[in-house]
Amino acid sequence: MKSLLIIAVALLASATAFSIPQFSAISGNRCINCHVAPSGGSVRNDLGWYSWYDVGAVPRSNKLFDWFYDKDSSNQFFDGKVILGMDARIQSTRSFVSESSPRRLFPMQASFYSAYNPIPEVTIEGSVNLATLAIQGVPPYSGMRAAAISAIIAPSFSLPSVRIGVFRPNIGMRYDDHTMAPYSYTLATQRKTVIAPDWSEVGAEVSYEGLKWLSLQAGVFGSQGLSQVHISDGEQTFSVVDGNQPTLTARAVVWPRLFNDKLNTWFGASLLRNNHFGITSGFAGIGLSDEFSLMLDYTRIEYDDRFESQSMMAELMYSATTWLFPYVRAERYTTDPYNASGSFLSNAATLGAQIFVMPYIEVRPEYRIWDTWKPGYSSRWNVQLHFFY
Repeated sequence: MKSLLIIAVALLASATAFSIPQFSAISGNRCINCHVAPSGGSVRNDLGWYSWYDVGAVPRSNKLFDWFYDKDSSNQFFDGKVILGMDARIQSTRSFVSESSPRRLFPMQASFYSAYNPIPEVTIEGSVNLATLAIQGVPPYSGMRAAAISAIIAPSFSLPSVRIGVFRPNIGMRYDDHTMAPYSYTLATQRKTVIAPDWSEVGAEVSYEGLKWLSLQAGVFGSQGLSQVHISDGEQTFSVVDGNQPTLTARAVVWPRLFNDKLNTWFGASLLRNNHFGITSGFAGIGLSDEFSLMLDYTRIEYDDRFESQSMMAELMYSATTWLFPYVRAERYTTDPYNASGSFLSNAATLGAQIFVMPYIEVRPEYRIWDTWKPGYSSRWNVQLHFFY
């Protein structure tokens, strides 16, 4: 019964799951501590699963839900060789472009994840985007893939690991909401996504996580996904990448923990470059264990002599209790299409909360305010329903 319910819910949604940096700052864990992949996202390991398996205003111990959680003790099977997971999100929202914009209920995310460990040194992991398959392989966002798969070869935790396959290149932090400022830009009446949910490329990446306070990654990828992304310079719309030129990426993060591990921090930067197109990111976080987190992000997207966009984001989250996390977020976008007259400036503010109603079920209400180049501003409330495992 439980399996049928999870499948039915997932069929309603689309896209991918991202790890949550806010919780990293609150808990002091790096991405790799809770996820199979070094960069986070996709399937959760045993720590990542156990961290949330009994979080909710109504806990699993409630007798009303014995039927739902019966024999649910782990996401690992066959002596730990197989790991399973999933995420699905549905959102109700209205566009900020017009006061008469209708409210829409639409899928944001749906993925099934799995990982297989044939031997301790090798992990094969992958994901399937069911909604993309349901619409005959045509992704709702440019650069998305219907599926991803990779092999992670890690001889020892103290040595670098190698990842080969089709997966998301490791840049920036992996936020769980693609409507946030990083990797997107605004024009006169719309916000455009450059790095899509579930974006992935064919490639190889080397990661080093051997020190508790340091993460390093460098990779080389194809560019089939990026070649589907288009931007405008004010006169014409063009692809950010021509053909299948190689994409180079690099990322470094330090994770200092201070005052007997009560204060958790990270500071990092990343770079993506493909010929004329590039994305540069700087990001930081600070958190007091089990209390709050503050995230900062600066991202610059550019195409030589034709387009430049800069976004800044700050988010403060408070751990009110184990199942309630209110937050406030401020964002600023500056976009300069070089052949357009002037630049576009937009500001946004969001007040919301992550509410874990019961294990595996989250509700996320938000109130958003948009202030664009037009006189006045617009405001909207939104709500997400998130199922995860």
